[in-house]
Amino acid sequence: MSEYSGDYIDSCRWRIEAEVAAFDLLRSQAPGDGTMDSAIQDIEDEYFVAVASQLEGMFTDRGRGAEGASPGPLQELRAVVASLNGNGGRFDPPEGSGLDASTTVLGLDSGDPIRLDRETFQSLADAFFDAIEETYGVDS
Repeated sequence: MSEYSGDYIDSCRWRIEAEVAAFDLLRSQAPGDGTMDSAIQDIEDEYFVAVASQLEGMFTDRGRGAEGASPGPLQELRAVVASLNGNGGRFDPPEGSGLDASTTVLGLDSGDPIRLDRETFQSLADAFFDAIEETYGVDS
């Protein structure tokens, strides 16, 4: 695809925001005595891996040529999801992509373990949506 309507992008953003809000609700319902902290942390790690895959899937058919050669959040999310699915959770950007700690939202170098907690996911998702809107967005 060479473009996405503003309505589609807004709808996807809303769906991802709803996923984040669902996690926030879960965390807010945990007892304040710390007895669930470890379980919430385990859920958080896996939950945001799934939400990152969902986000990439929403735009997986985007034309790569429009992304340009410079590394950015569009390439980063794709590399993060591919690494989570096929590289044991260690960041494995495509060779020559320019994705490293100085160019990634998550500050990842090749081989670094990927941790997607709520805050790191939100940072990547915000940067990704901004790049989608700038590169592929059209008025609805």
